[in-house]
Amino acid sequence: MKTFKSLIMVLVVLVFTISCKDAAQIRKRAEANKPKVVAPIVKAVAPANLGVINKVSVDTFEKLNNEGKFILVDVRTPEEFADEHLKGAVNVNFKKRTFPDYINAIPKDKPVGVYCHSANRSGKAALIMRALGFKTIYDLDGGIKAWNAANKPVVKEDNAANKKLQETLKKGELKGKAIVGKPHQVPLAEFEKLMKSGKVTLVDVRTPKEFAAGHIPGAINVDWKNRHFAQNVVKNVTNDKPVAIYCHSGNRATRAMYAMDALGFNEVYNLEHGINEWNAANKPLETLEVKGDIRHLDVANFNNAIQGKVGTLIDVRTPKEYNDYHIPGAKMIDYKNDNFKAEFAKLDKKVPVLIYCRSGGRSGRAMKVLEGMGFKVYNLDHGMIDWREHNMPVEGKNTHAASTSEEGC
Repeated sequence: MKTFKSLIMVLVVLVFTISCKDAAQIRKRAEANKPKVVAPIVKAVAPANLGVINKVSVDTFEKLNNEGKFILVDVRTPEEFADEHLKGAVNVNFKKRTFPDYINAIPKDKPVGVYCHSANRSGKAALIMRALGFKTIYDLDGGIKAWNAANKPVVKEDNAANKKLQETLKKGELKGKAIVGKPHQVPLAEFEKLMKSGKVTLVDVRTPKEFAAGHIPGAINVDWKNRHFAQNVVKNVTNDKPVAIYCHSGNRATRAMYAMDALGFNEVYNLEHGINEWNAANKPLETLEVKGDIRHLDVANFNNAIQGKVGTLIDVRTPKEYNDYHIPGAKMIDYKNDNFKAEFAKLDKKVPVLIYCRSGGRSGRAMKVLEGMGFKVYNLDHGMIDWREHNMPVEGKNTHAASTSEEGC
């Protein structure tokens, strides 16, 4: 057991150099299931297997590139690459399902510098590359957007190295194989068998709106397109059993599968052709319906409205309350502020609003004002008191703050 503990400490340092918090989450999941699960996780993310991701600034990235310290890879689309790119870069399109295969055209024994538009795609690309055995990866923090803001040079002209690479990729003979975890592309019959066994955690990696419109029964939603996918999947998905994932066509989930390997998930199964194939076979779906009086929604239905993105989520409490904790993604327009109506007047009345306060008192009064202004209003009936009693997610500077009386009431 001491060996397990010492290896877990190594895991904390190395599993996700971009965020120590994520490493701690993986350790926590492992320790919660010891000794059965600890050993496989530690083995998967052992220093000998797992590469290092370095998130670096524009200046550092430029210096390393100028010194020839890494192979420069642009993971944006060919169209973005043609518009402008860093001199000497080669292009491997992250948005393609083939990315985990095609990135194998880049040597793994040499450091690689990756960038995209804003560091969203490159961050995920780095995880996939780590799972595939790349040892040293430099990720440009802020992407080419930050590069341009710093007035660094870009070019439009293609280069010989990229032309040669594109010829290699056209042959389509590359195949990616993870050195950590066990990724599986599986057909519908096998995927359904896994689900019915009850021995997998089912995860839909599409957007919340897609999930709300129709998902496989029993699935939870972790959006691959969200720039915080890595943190969210570690936080919300346990690793005590295999994970079965799917998206629309198998594209997003293929890349998510390799990223999850790099994050310490032991075994990940992907529905090869996604929910498209599920629908074609007339398999059942669940939807996140908003039932009941929208002016007095309970927690479950208010959350369904949020996940389904039926409108704009707005917290009508005070700035102090909002800063302490609020529902993720909510904007703040303080009901007690003199500018309350003026701020709402800036919004499109064709788009519904989802509002809440502490107990439902202020939001109830705000609802009447907003309906008078022509808005369709979804109201959380008992506010944040009920939301927190149901252990629903919150974010803020002081998420454990006590629920005090309403301010200014």
